[in-house]
Amino acid sequence: MVQKTSWKDIAELGGIAAIVASLVFLGFQMRQTQVIALVDSSWNRALSEYESRSIIYEFPEVWAKGNAAANLTPIEAEIYSHMIQNQNTHAFYAYFNARQLGEETGADVVVHDLAGFLFENPGAQKEWNSIRDRFRRYREPFVGKAYLNAFEEAVRESLTELDSLSAQ
Repeated sequence: MVQKTSWKDIAELGGIAAIVASLVFLGFQMRQTQVIALVDSSWNRALSEYESRSIIYEFPEVWAKGNAAANLTPIEAEIYSHMIQNQNTHAFYAYFNARQLGEETGADVVVHDLAGFLFENPGAQKEWNSIRDRFRRYREPFVGKAYLNAFEEAVRESLTELDSLSAQ
């Protein structure tokens, strides 16, 4: 026996199909939003990288002398300290953004790139440690060790690893 299909059944099927279609569309839209966010993040990182290097382009001699741990005048030392702070700030926010977007490998790359730069440039490593020690000295009395962040710890671990690899 053939069962008659009522308008109610057809309407329910149409409603279910519309719900499924809207969920599929929503999934595509969410994926597109994620891709746009990743592209924007990459673009912002590139711009940030360029901006963080502008002071280096302005004072290349200070950059070279500081990285080589050569003697700097007080003015050059101040400029160099800001150069290293810029490198650290840029790396920190690239790391933070990568972690926020779930790009753990990208976050690790940022850490290892900074650690590699510091490892290859003794003046930069000395200045980076000085900056981090200064932060620790002024922050710890007020916030305890809470200011220590995963980024700094990861950079220090990477430096330790590079030191042990170079000793072999």
